Amino acid sequence: MKEIVLNIAGQEITGPQGIPTGGAGTLEKIIGVGVNILYIVAIILALGFLIYGGFQWMTSEGDKQKLQAARKKLFYAVAGLVVVLLAYLIVNIIGGLFGINNFI
Repeated sequence: MKEIVLNIAGQEITGPQGIPTGGAGTLEKIIGVGVNILYIVAIILALGFLIYGGFQWMTSEGDKQKLQAARKKLFYAVAGLVVVLLAYLIVNIIGGLFGINNFI
């Protein structure tokens, strides 16, 4: 573990124990975990809307307005899922080009 050391007038003064260190490397890990959690939440929400839209479709009872609402919900859920998966792919490709592999 790294220690914070301050040098005043030739005398070393160490920081208090228990303070987390790590700097930018720790921030990158936190951002990477945060982005991965957002991807997972977005995928779960899209799949939930797919299930909900399918349920609405089945219970529309032939009503054209209910069927149209269910169809819209299914379309937007699939479009959202595609956007999330493309965003994940693009971030990983760009990260690979620049040598950043925190998001994989």
